[in-house]
Amino acid sequence: MVARIGHRLRRAAAAGAAVTESSSVAEPEVEDLLRRLAEAHQSLVEALKGADPERFAKRDGADSVKALAERTSDDVNFYYGRLAARAMSLPQPPCLQRADFSSLREAVAALQVAHRRFTNLLHDLSNGDLEREGADPELGSYAMRQILEMATAHYVLRAQQVAQIEPGTFQAGG
Repeated sequence: MVARIGHRLRRAAAAGAAVTESSSVAEPEVEDLLRRLAEAHQSLVEALKGADPERFAKRDGADSVKALAERTSDDVNFYYGRLAARAMSLPQPPCLQRADFSSLREAVAALQVAHRRFTNLLHDLSNGDLEREGADPELGSYAMRQILEMATAHYVLRAQQVAQIEPGTFQAGG
């Protein structure tokens, strides 16, 4: 059984089984990927929190913050989540609907829920799982490592796009 506390892995011994040295070793590559995913997600959340709620749905020749947030939520739920679920041989969470946010506050909360749902699929991910493939006839076939890297890049891109709409909301290095 593997449980995450913060960004650390803790391995618990099975009932009555002795903890061996190999079972207490952290999974550095997985932890690095998950840390970068969490940091990228947080940079997007911070960019959204810094956006002007009055301009949430306004388009000034580009996508609105609302459109960016809705597409991000849909991509996390229906693209990355679907691929990760298939790679890990898990069911995709039920009752998902396309995003249609009425406010910036709702968008931030929903993105946090979508991210939590996505990371729940990864709760016992190990280095060996990084090569598992998530295949879908519509989405293609990607290794778990690629899915995590793409999701991380997606969050960074969206944070940058929000910053273009709402100057001063994105901190470099996210």
